Amino acid sequence: MSPATLRLLVAGFVVLLLNSAYLAALPSASLWYFANVAAHPLLGLGLAGIAALALLRRRWKPPPLCAAGLGVSAIGLLLGLGVAAVGATRAQRPLLVAHVTVMVVGAALLAAHLWRSAAGNRAVAGNGALKRALRAGLAVVLLAAIAAPFVRSATDAEWRRSHRIVNPTSPPVSMDDEGRGPDSPFFPSSADTNVRDIIPADFFLTSEACGRCHKDIYEEWNASAHHFSSFNNQWYRKSIEYMQDVVGTKPSKWCAGCHDHAVFFNGRFDRPIREQIDTPEAQAGLACTSCHSIVHVGSTMGQGDFVIEYPPLHDLAASENPLLQWLHDTATYLAPEPHRKT
Repeated sequence: MSPATLRLLVAGFVVLLLNSAYLAALPSASLWYFANVAAHPLLGLGLAGIAALALLRRRWKPPPLCAAGLGVSAIGLLLGLGVAAVGATRAQRPLLVAHVTVMVVGAALLAAHLWRSAAGNRAVAGNGALKRALRAGLAVVLLAAIAAPFVRSATDAEWRRSHRIVNPTSPPVSMDDEGRGPDSPFFPSSADTNVRDIIPADFFLTSEACGRCHKDIYEEWNASAHHFSSFNNQWYRKSIEYMQDVVGTKPSKWCAGCHDHAVFFNGRFDRPIREQIDTPEAQAGLACTSCHSIVHVGSTMGQGDFVIEYPPLHDLAASENPLLQWLHDTATYLAPEPHRKT
């Protein structure tokens, strides 16, 4: 094998293993994470193609340890193609575990071969820079492989800690003590946003996007009290209209924190609801994102003491472009853990 091909294979091997360690250690609902999800099969197929060309064109005969690593990795590649075809959701988890397990064995065999080559192969040992780069790359990969499960365990523990609900030692004595108090744009509701201000609330109008994968749950929601919790419910509508006629719009926010997210979090609840009763926001009820965009619950005291955020990948999920929808859904099936956590 030529030195250039060897360098390319080793560099790709190191990058692929670092990519794998990152995917295992730090799942997150971010574009960067899903870009790495997309890069993972491309890196694997690219390395497999280069190795196959080296074997066929140059009639390269790998040493026994390398041949064993390549053979095991080829099986892992086939399993990985299976994961790419059917996804990695809970039902397909055995296939994902098999892919990871086989690839770990194959990568270990290949890494052992490369380490031995750095010491004994003349072409490598005679090139000091290549030898140092090879061993440095393998050392980084080894550290990443060792660190990945510990990082994952630590981040999961921190995630659980940050989402734990801890009530104060005494209940609020008045509305002024609930949530952020009168300084909040959502007062007297305790509900808040992660930016501590109003946010675009159009993502409460896109529950149909969830129905692409969760059809049965979407149909249940569509006929539920959650869906008809706002001004599409005539009992609630008359109650709020009367309340606002008598005491104004601000006190009615106490109700809106649980009933009217599409009108509430974008600041439109400062206007009398009679003036906007026929808008999509006023007729939306509580959407899927009303619960699944909550990122923190301050306590079970007061009224609606939670924090909500605009989901980072929502615009991609709710896009009307078929290609963007396919990209989002495929990425979610391939790496469901971030979606599961939300």
